[in-house]
Formats: sequence, structure tokens, C-alpha cells
Amino acid sequence: MRPGVRLSLAALVTALLAAACSAAGSTPAPGEDPLLTTTYGIEAEVLPDQLTRHPRGFLYRDILAGSGAGGTAGRWVQVSYVVRLADGREVDRAEPESPLRFRVGDGSMIPALDIAVREMQVGGVRQLVIPPRLAYGARGRGPVPPNAILVMIARLERVE
Repeated sequence: MRPGVRLSLAALVTALLAAACSAAGSTPAPGEDPLLTTTYGIEAEVLPDQLTRHPRGFLYRDILAGSGAGGTAGRWVQVSYVVRLADGREVDRAEPESPLRFRVGDGSMIPALDIAVREMQVGGVRQLVIPPRLAYGARGRGPVPPNAILVMIARLERVE
């Protein structure tokens, strides 16, 4: 083989490996990550320099650490939250007086929230920046359009 052909073949293999890693959920390069390159509305209160990437692919920051019980798989939790689109428009809310109640791990919640409450304690407040694949995906739901990035601020109110 000629040297130029080897280089092209090596470049092709590298590109294919990068694509496979990306499809498998690996961390994208910073310039390619839509969660970091999206322009967020001021109401979304996204502070990119304070966010941490969760191994499952969403971004988060702890606003307030809790001190109570943790939300473990199989337990019922109550969560209050506000959900906004990237532009800052509010699309859903559950107030502390009437929080959302669900069983952790039963598949009834969007994956990012289900994962996040497993790492929180009662009283904890966490902001999540959620890619579509960990929210409502290509379908969307109600006021959430297809392929929407969501910004959620959730408080774990109670663990049963």
C-alpha cells in the first residue's frame, strides 16, 4: 500500500471509531456538544461553567445539598420541579404543595429525572440540562416539542 492510502485508511478507522463511541453515548467533543453549544434563555438560568456531566449524558449542578433519605430504586419519592425549554419558556411545574409522586426505577419518569433522584437526598435541589434522548426524544410530549433540550430544577421533597 502507498503511504497516502494507509493514512486515509487510518483516518477512516479513526472516524468510524469516533462515530461508534458517539453512538454509544460517550462524551462528545466540547465544540460538538449541543448541551454546551445551545444558547439558553435567561429564564433557564443555565450556568455552563458550574455544570457537571453525568456519566449517562445529562448535565447537572447541585444548588442545595439535601440531608434526608436518598431516592433509591424501588422507593416512592415526591419531587417538586420546574421544567423549561432551552429558550426559557416554562412547559411544566409541580409545586411543593402538590409534588409529583413516582416509584424510582419503574420507567414512568423521563430517564434523567429518575437517575438524578437516585443521587439526591431529601431537601436537595438539582438543576438538570437534559438531552432529548433522556427526556421526550423525537416524539416530544404536550408543550415539549420533538428533540427538545430541557432544563429542570428539581427538589426531592420526600422519600417513602
